[in-house]
Formats: sequence, structure tokens, C-alpha cells
Amino acid sequence: MAGAAIGVSHLVQSTRAGAMYGWSALIFVLLANLMKYPFYEYGHRYAAASGRNLIQAYRQQGKRFFIPFLVISSVSAVGSFAVNAFVAAMLLKYLLFPQISAKVLAVGVLLFCWSLIAVGRYHLFEQVTKWCVILLSLATVGALIAVIYQARSLTPIEPATAQDLVTLVSDQVTTINIVANTTNGVPPIFSWASVPFLVAFMGWMPGGLELSVWQSLWVQASAKDSGKATSLAEASFDFNFGYILTVILACLFLALGTLTLPAQGMSTSAGEFAGQLVSMYTQSIGDWAEPVIGLCAIAAIFSTTFTVVDAFPRTLEAGLHELFPSTQSISFPIRQTIALILIVLAGILLTVFTAGFEPLINTITIIAFVAAPFYAWLNMRSITTLEPSAQPQPWLSWLAIVGLLYLSGFSLVFVGLQLA
Repeated sequence: MAGAAIGVSHLVQSTRAGAMYGWSALIFVLLANLMKYPFYEYGHRYAAASGRNLIQAYRQQGKRFFIPFLVISSVSAVGSFAVNAFVAAMLLKYLLFPQISAKVLAVGVLLFCWSLIAVGRYHLFEQVTKWCVILLSLATVGALIAVIYQARSLTPIEPATAQDLVTLVSDQVTTINIVANTTNGVPPIFSWASVPFLVAFMGWMPGGLELSVWQSLWVQASAKDSGKATSLAEASFDFNFGYILTVILACLFLALGTLTLPAQGMSTSAGEFAGQLVSMYTQSIGDWAEPVIGLCAIAAIFSTTFTVVDAFPRTLEAGLHELFPSTQSISFPIRQTIALILIVLAGILLTVFTAGFEPLINTITIIAFVAAPFYAWLNMRSITTLEPSAQPQPWLSWLAIVGLLYLSGFSLVFVGLQLA
């Protein structure tokens, strides 16, 4: 969960939100994580309690729901492959390979992740990535503390006169009025004009709701590999620990973007944004940290890309088995073939989508948010089939209803604004 979530949503979207809207964006970080929580929780709950995965639960609800699920998953897979690999590529290009095209690097990243999964020799990479993510987290905390310390280390001011106080209050009121109306040409966050960005921002905050499906598959696979069923308590502890970590880090990245990026101005260029991302750390920690932070950031986005390259083909393979049970006896490497097809389609998407990296990210994350109510509804229907002892607590069920209304309401408002 944490490996899948700590990527584009944190490194890119959270820092952009902080740079554009400041602390006011924090409420939407917390709301998105709170409103999606029940549906993520249902993923491991269903698998641990039933021994089955959510794909099997969706199939039981009929083809009229299952086919749209597979279509949405396929579209999301191509977009997720492209976006995550491109963000990894822009960091690689900025730090290590300035002469190579980001699109070529992106395809190379996808093929590298696919090869590791195909040969099964990814455990070392997994461990290295985990420690790099931990180091990036510690560096984020350290950079934030350094920025706050620098802000507080100002030269003491001489005693103010009455006129100084009047001028100070006047300046503060003027600043508040400016921030309330626009930030660097960006409309205020509580306005209709900001809805498209908020939908894109919350689409992958902390991730798309398909992560709940992945969790059910991972819990099922873990039980198969270990030879014993994963208890609901074990699965819940792992999930909640990872979820709390993703929420805290999202807040930290937003804070870092708020405190450091507005002074530079947000860049819409992929290469320049990569430089800004690294400079958030170096300007407070020191230039010596650039290669370390850069490699840790690459490792973090690599872990997300790696997770995506594993999870989407795993999902689509399981869906294919549910539609055509006879395929389960085929020795042909279906999952690896699906992954290769998705890599090719992602490469084509990066080639034909020429609007830029920011519109690309926004498009894919908006699709994820608009699809979220569908996943949420399917998860709510699936969880009711469990035994009474495995049912979620009443407060969680009520939160799921509120979350479904929240996700549906935002999606409808967004669609209505686009039509208008």
C-alpha cells in the first residue's frame, strides 16, 4: 500500500498543491484520505475474512459490473504505467542522463521493472527501495525542520512605533486579500475554477481505489506463499501502518511545497520541475545532498512504478481467469504478456500525448477520481457478503456512505462544470 501510494501523489501532486494553494490544500489531503479509507480497508478485510479476492467478488455481481471494471482497469493501467514511468524518467534525466529523451527513459524504466518481475529476482531491489523510501522520508522531515528553523532565524526587529504597526497591519491585510483572490495567478482553492485541479489532486491521493483490489490479491498471494491464512488482525495492522505513513508523508510534502516552491514559481516543464523537486531539499539541507536525495526520490517513484507493473497485470490476469476459467490451465505466461502489451501502449501514449507532463498527470488522475465511486460502490456491495463476525464496525460503514457521497458529489460537480 505504502509502496504504491508514495509516488506521483506525494512527490508531484502534493508539492504542486502546496506551491499553488498553500496550507489551505491540507484540508483536501485529509478529506481524500479519510473518505477513501473505508474502501481501501474493505480490500484486505474481504480477502482475510473470505480467502477470496475482490475480483472474484466483482464477478459474482454479474458481467454488467465486471466488464466495466476490466475496461476501467485497462485504461487506468496504461495511464498509470505512463505517468509513473515518466516521473521516474524526468528525475533520471535531470540527475544522470541529460542527453537521453525522457520518453525513452520512461519505456526503459517500465522494461526494467517488468524484467525484474518476470525473472522473479526482485527481492533485493524491494529491500533497497524500502530503505531508500525510509531515507527519503527522514530527509523530508529534516528538510522541513531546516526550512522552519531558517524562517524563525530572522534578525530581531527594533521596537516598533505606532506608524510601524499601522503599516504592518495594512500590509498583512493586503497580503491576505491577495492570497484570498489568487496565488501566482491561480484561483482560490474554494472556487469553482479550482475543482478540476482538486479532482486531479484527490484522484491519486493517496492512490486510485483500484489499490483495494490489489490489496485483496496481495493478501491472498501472501497466504498462498506462507501456507497459512492471513488473519484479519494481521492484515489490518499492516494496512493501517502503511496508510498512516502515506497520510503523514503527503502532509509533509505539501508543507515542503508550501514553504519552498512558491518563491521559485511552479514550473510546468518536466525537467525544471524535477530540479525544483530536488532543490526543496538541497536549499535547506545543502547542495551535497542532491545526489542522495535524487537517488532516493528515484527509488521512491521506482517502487510505485514497480508496484503498478506488478499489480495491474495481476489484476487483469485474474479478471481474465474469472471470465474464461479455462485460461487457468494454460502454461502461457499471461501476466507477463499483459504487462508487455501495457508497456507498448504506455509508450504510444507518451508519444502521442504532446500537451505536456502536467496535463498528462491531470488527465490520468481525473479518470481515477471519476472512477472512484464505481469502485467504492462495488466494494460496499462485496463486503456485505461476508459473515456477520467479519463485517466492519458501524462507524466504518457510515463513513463509507459519507465517502461514497463525497466522491460521487465531487465527480458530478466536475462533470457538470466540464459540460457547462
